[in-house]
Amino acid sequence: MVEEALILQDIHIDDFLTIFVSAGLVLVFGGFYVGIYTAVKAELLKPWIMPFAYIAWLCTAYCLYLMGSLMHVNDFTAKTLVVAGLSLLLIPHAVYYMLRRVHEENEYIHEENEEYVHEENEQHVQAKNEH
Repeated sequence: MVEEALILQDIHIDDFLTIFVSAGLVLVFGGFYVGIYTAVKAELLKPWIMPFAYIAWLCTAYCLYLMGSLMHVNDFTAKTLVVAGLSLLLIPHAVYYMLRRVHEENEYIHEENEEYVHEENEQHVQAKNEH
């Protein structure tokens, strides 16, 4: 019976600090991207700041690339890093889109309820006036 062995290349000791810092910067720049994007969409920041969110995402993508290349990752892990980077870019857009749609639907329902309550009040006032 032949056993499969997973052979990994060693990480050069000179690259360890770069890999460590790159991994940390992925979190920092990713947080900046999501934070700026969310703050602009929530109208807490001016819209002209949005390009800085995308610059932060580009920095995140570069750090992911640098980290993966210095770690000599295999093809599957490289594809996983690409999917993670693209997911970080697209998920805030999807969440904002869904929140906006839910808000629009709830606003429409709220307007219908206000009209119904207003009609009910008018009917009560008319009934009171008739008595």
